[in-house]
Amino acid sequence: MPYPDAAITCSVSLATPLAGSSEAGQRVDAGSISARLDRLPPTRTVWKLVILLSLGFFFELYDLLYTGYVAPGIVKSGLLTPTTHGIFGTTGIASFIAVLFAGLFIGTIACGFLADRLGRRSVFTYSLVWYVIANVFMAFQHSAAGLNFWRFVAGIGIGVELVTIGAYISELVPKGIRGRAFACEQAVGFTAVPVVAFLSVLLVPRTLFGLDGWRWVVLIGAHGALFVWWIRRALPESPRWLAQQGRLAEADRVMNALEAKVRHEYGRELPPPACRSRRAAASATCGYRRTAAAR
Repeated sequence: MPYPDAAITCSVSLATPLAGSSEAGQRVDAGSISARLDRLPPTRTVWKLVILLSLGFFFELYDLLYTGYVAPGIVKSGLLTPTTHGIFGTTGIASFIAVLFAGLFIGTIACGFLADRLGRRSVFTYSLVWYVIANVFMAFQHSAAGLNFWRFVAGIGIGVELVTIGAYISELVPKGIRGRAFACEQAVGFTAVPVVAFLSVLLVPRTLFGLDGWRWVVLIGAHGALFVWWIRRALPESPRWLAQQGRLAEADRVMNALEAKVRHEYGRELPPPACRSRRAAASATCGYRRTAAAR
């Protein structure tokens, strides 16, 4: 009885390695990159990546949350008024809040595609730099128009960051710890709530070195720029994104480096990728069918 062509095809296509593979018998494509990433144990290296991304989320929330805390200080300095004159007035606190959300809307809706086109790592980093620079300029404004303009610019950067960081975490961590990774991100990020509240209570009523206290609250958050370049060096590009863009060699290099670090911390060989396990099972099944057919 001849062996079915479908079974032969199954055995060959599933078990034959392709050129450029980083592991014996491992096809380098988007599926294998994803499988190699998902099999990684949650070692120190994996959690370090989660913490670094979570710290980016911390600065993002700090920037969003200080709006209400610095408002009394901005009014006290005479830049804005407690109430807005007219629907489209630009001299009230309401306009300061409105331009932030206008910027967020543009950043999320109009610029959200940037992370898909340019990569998670680049957009995560440069959007953080974008709104940090905008905050530095905003902290030294002496007119309502200038204040609102730079708040709007900062809002665009925050919006881009909002839609990037979730995709970055989901693609960079193994699927088995994805829920815990997002819980960690939220826990680290929302520590910004008491931090910005404490700094505002401490600084907003005061004038230090000739600067109003609300400006210091903004500038302290803006010092995240010093942190940005450090985390950029430690964060790899998403290997899943690289593979989806057809940049398989780069994705393979990122995975090789990540696997080497995780393997060292794990202390033994990493578990096989799920796709390899499926290939082994399929190959064994086909072999059994071939033997049975021969009988």
